[in-house]
Amino acid sequence: LKGLGFEFLFGIIGTGTMRCQLLPILIFHSAATVHGAGPWFPVPEFEVNLDLAPEQRFTQVIQHFNASLWNLFDNLMPKPVLNMLVKKISSKRGPENDELQGEIRGVAQLSGLSEEAIHAAQMLYEINTLMVPWINTSWPWSNNAEGNVSPARLGDKAWPWLPLHFGCTGIVAVDKQSGTVSHARNLDFEMSKYLQPLVYVGIFTSAGKELFRSQMVAGYSSVLTGMRKGPNGYTIEINTRFMNHDSGAKKLWQHLFTEKRDLSGWIKRKVLQEIPDYEGAVHAFSSTPYAATEYNIISGVKKGTILAREPDGLAYELPLDISKQDYVIMTNFDYIWHDLRERFDPTSTAGFGKSRREGAQRILNKTDVITPQILFDVINNPVTFAKSTIFQAVMNVETGLWNVSLPACKECGGSADTTILV
Repeated sequence: LKGLGFEFLFGIIGTGTMRCQLLPILIFHSAATVHGAGPWFPVPEFEVNLDLAPEQRFTQVIQHFNASLWNLFDNLMPKPVLNMLVKKISSKRGPENDELQGEIRGVAQLSGLSEEAIHAAQMLYEINTLMVPWINTSWPWSNNAEGNVSPARLGDKAWPWLPLHFGCTGIVAVDKQSGTVSHARNLDFEMSKYLQPLVYVGIFTSAGKELFRSQMVAGYSSVLTGMRKGPNGYTIEINTRFMNHDSGAKKLWQHLFTEKRDLSGWIKRKVLQEIPDYEGAVHAFSSTPYAATEYNIISGVKKGTILAREPDGLAYELPLDISKQDYVIMTNFDYIWHDLRERFDPTSTAGFGKSRREGAQRILNKTDVITPQILFDVINNPVTFAKSTIFQAVMNVETGLWNVSLPACKECGGSADTTILV
């Protein structure tokens, strides 16, 4: 399989909504000038009450974001093609567990989108692990013409998205002076112009108390960036890890449509909800079967690690405490194995072929003490910042820091070439 038109589809449908308050952004004060992102905008914040029926949890989210959801939907691809795709995907996948299916049903009812569309959107992460560009693909369950999806069939609206590209950066670093560990992340995603207006922070509560918080995309029930507070709490970031084309795509279809494994972001949500401690979370993220490959970047109180996941277990781990540097870092490629695809990464604002990881490392290696301010500067430097960075976070479990913002990325209609003093 060379690729999938699914990305077009998932961006389009991946929308839900809620009403909100604006999270104040913690702006770091420094004499340094950040070249790249800016200005930064607050992230809408909503309570997600897990004591409510699944169908009712995202009512405010949908009400708040529905116009942006439909803006995405109307600008993605011809609706007949989209409707065909989502029906096929949803039917082959079959219903999710009762809780997730209830949330899907509620979002569909409130948004006016089909339940099949919202359901298909939940597989956004898994499908995006197929490396781009995508030229042509066939459904794993069909050998006839109806099962084939090519750019020509997607129509003119699809062409602006080719080739698709995705990128993220995660850094976990220790401050040598205080010993505290901070976690910085850039979330980069194609279709950023339409997806960034759908980003919000969900404060997941039960019995009136916060269980965890997560960066979310309206209509998508899964976690992309999360934090569970507490004396032994943790943060979690999901980064795309592109799979092997020869065997990975076939295994992905098997995991999604035959074995029907739980979806990645849903697994993260349940871990955040049910496991309060760092060690328990790392074990769960290391051993729970996934449908696709991925990176899990995790920090805790004076500790952190990066997990490179295969669907059935760990490929390798990069623990902070045995790193030769004061940090561990990951974008989207197995650089420890000299993954050549890193050289063809089109997302960097520094230019095609420039490694975001290497750019960040050059800055970090010249830094004596890595503070949250330094990390904020690093993820906003042009060598690290991507054209499609739609969300940023700097987190610290020990201090309770949760600094999140929406940067004015180039593909979001903002500028990635502005010099900002922060």
